[in-house]
Amino acid sequence: MLQNVKLQNVMLQMNLDVNLIEYPEFSAIGKGEESPFIYDSEKKCHVVEKLTKVNFMSYYNCIQVKRWSEYTGVKNFKLHLTMKGKATISVYAIYSASVAVTYNPLVSQVVESDEVSEVVVNIPETDKALVGFYMDTLEDTEIYSGYYSADIEEDRIRDVNISLVTTTFKKQEYIKRNIDLIKSNVLYDGSDLKGHMFVHVIDNDRELDPSELDSEDLKVYMNNNVGGAGGFTRGMIEALELPKKPTHVLLMDDDVMVMPESLFRTYYLLRLLKDEYKKCFLSGAMFDYDIRQKQYEDVGFVHKADGSYGPVKSAMDMRLLKNIVANENYSFNVDDAYAGWWYCCIPVEHIEDRGLPLPVFVRGDDVEFSLRNKPGFIALNGICIWHVGFAGKFNAAMELYQVHRNSFVIQAASGICQNVDFLARVKGMFWKDITRFAYNNAELLIDSIEDYLKGPEYIMHLDGEQSLKEHNAKNEKLVPLAELGYAGDLPTDPYKYESLNLFRKAMYVLTINGHLLPNFMLRRTPYIIAYDWFFVPGKNYMKKTLVAVNKNGGTGVRRTINRKRCFALIKRYRKVLAKYKKTHVEVEQAYRNAFDEMKTTKFWKEYLHI
Repeated sequence: MLQNVKLQNVMLQMNLDVNLIEYPEFSAIGKGEESPFIYDSEKKCHVVEKLTKVNFMSYYNCIQVKRWSEYTGVKNFKLHLTMKGKATISVYAIYSASVAVTYNPLVSQVVESDEVSEVVVNIPETDKALVGFYMDTLEDTEIYSGYYSADIEEDRIRDVNISLVTTTFKKQEYIKRNIDLIKSNVLYDGSDLKGHMFVHVIDNDRELDPSELDSEDLKVYMNNNVGGAGGFTRGMIEALELPKKPTHVLLMDDDVMVMPESLFRTYYLLRLLKDEYKKCFLSGAMFDYDIRQKQYEDVGFVHKADGSYGPVKSAMDMRLLKNIVANENYSFNVDDAYAGWWYCCIPVEHIEDRGLPLPVFVRGDDVEFSLRNKPGFIALNGICIWHVGFAGKFNAAMELYQVHRNSFVIQAASGICQNVDFLARVKGMFWKDITRFAYNNAELLIDSIEDYLKGPEYIMHLDGEQSLKEHNAKNEKLVPLAELGYAGDLPTDPYKYESLNLFRKAMYVLTINGHLLPNFMLRRTPYIIAYDWFFVPGKNYMKKTLVAVNKNGGTGVRRTINRKRCFALIKRYRKVLAKYKKTHVEVEQAYRNAFDEMKTTKFWKEYLHI
C-alpha cells in the first residue's frame, strides 16, 4: 500500500535563522530581489499582497526530484501549502541548457481558500533534476506553512533513530544557542523527531552545567580535552550504550549555525532510503558563516597530485539559481573521498563493524574514518550548516603540523591513500617557507615528520591539548597592519601574481632566495606577500624583508632574512629525512600493528578515562 510521506518543508522568511533574514534568496523573493512577505506575528503567517509574483525557486525551496527518486524510489511528488486566499501556483522543471538556466512548465493551478486550509498541487513526472514554483497572488494571501511530499510503499519506511553528537571546547556561546534551538524547534512534543533523536553534548572544556541543560532527549557529558576525535568518539560510545540503540550517529561541530530543517530533512531522507544507499554517509554542506551565501564543501577528497585536502565541488553562491542547478552536476564517486564532521550522519553498523576513529586529536580523523569504511556519500540541499571561521582561516600549527603529522599516521595505520605522497608535499612546502622567511612554519613541518616517526605508542599516549599548545606557540604573532606602517591601502596586492624569468627562477632556487648571497645584493624595501597558502616566488625574489599579510583580519607579520636560522633548519630537516628513510618501513608496520587496538572501545575508554 502506498503512503504519502513528507520530504521537506517549504521555508518561509521567518523559518530562516535570524542571521539569514537578510538573505531572502534562500527562501523566496519578490520584485527587486526583496522579500515579498509581511509577517503577521499575531496570526503567525506570512502575508503576500494582491498581484505579487513570488519566486520560490531557491536553495531551500526547490526540490531535487531526481535525487529523491534515486535515493528513495518515491513517486507522485506533491506540493502542499497551508494558506488562505487566492493565487496561481506555477510549477517548473529547472535545468541547465548550455550556459543558461531553463524552465520547463509542468503545471499551473489556481488555488483558493476562504479559510485557512491545505491546498495540494500534484507535480507531473519529469526527468529533470530540480523542480520549483512561482506564486502569483490574485488577492491578499496568507501562507502558514508548506511542504513537499511523495508516495512510497508503506513497508519501505524505515524506523530511524538518530544520536546527534556535538563536542565543544571554548564555544559555550554557540553550543548553548544550538542546544536551545534543538530543544525548542526540533525535540518539542508533537515533532516528527520527538522520540527519534537523542543529543549527546560532549564538553571537552568541562564548563557547561548538566543540571541546567540535561533533558529526556539531551545529555551533557564532562570530558577531558581530547580534541574533536576524542569528543566525537566519546559521543559514539555513549550513543551505542543507549537503551534504545540508534540507527545513525550524526556528528556536528559546535561553532555552527544549523537550521532545524536540516535535522528534519535528514530524518525524512534516512527513513526512506533504498537498500543500496542505506550504508552511505549523509554529508551536510558547509557554508561560510562570514560569507553566508557561499557553499564551501559537502564532500571532500584527498588530491593524489599533492596530498592536499579539498572539496569535490567549487565554492558557489547559493543565492543564484544557476549555482543551485550546477550543484546537481557533480558525482561523489571520486577516489579518496570523505565527509567532514561539521555535519556527517553515519549508520551505526560502520562503527560496529570497523571500529571507532583514531586518536589523532584534530584533523584527519574524519578523512581516515570515511576512507576506511568506503561508505559512498549522499547529500541534499537544505542539509547544511554555517561554520564559523573555518573556510579561509590559516593556522600554521594546525595546517602544517597537525594535518601533516596526522596524514602520515592515518596513511600508515589504516593503509589509506597509498597513492598519495604526503612526504613530497611536506618537502615542497618546507622549501617554499624557507624562501619566504617563514622559519616557524618550516619548523612545524619538520616537527610533523619527527613526531610521526615516534610511532603509535607516542600517538596513543599523547596529551593532544598540550601538544597543540606547544605547536601553537610556534605560530607567528600577527599584529594590526597599522603597527607595521600600513594604516591605509596596501601598496601592492598580496594575491596578485608576479612572474620570474628563467634566470631569476634559477637564482631563486640556487641561492635559496638570497640566503647564499650577501645583504647588499638584496632589496631593502619591505614587500607585501600573503600570509596563508598563496605562494608567488616573484613577490619574494631577492628581498631582505617581507611583510606577510592576512587581509581578512587586517593583520600581518614582518619577516626578515635570517641565514643562521635557515641553515640550522635545513640541517635539522636533512637529519629528520635521513631518519625517515632509515626507519619509515618499520614505523609504518608498527602503526599497522596497533591499528586494531586504537579503534576499540576498550582502548578509547582507557584513553578517555571513563
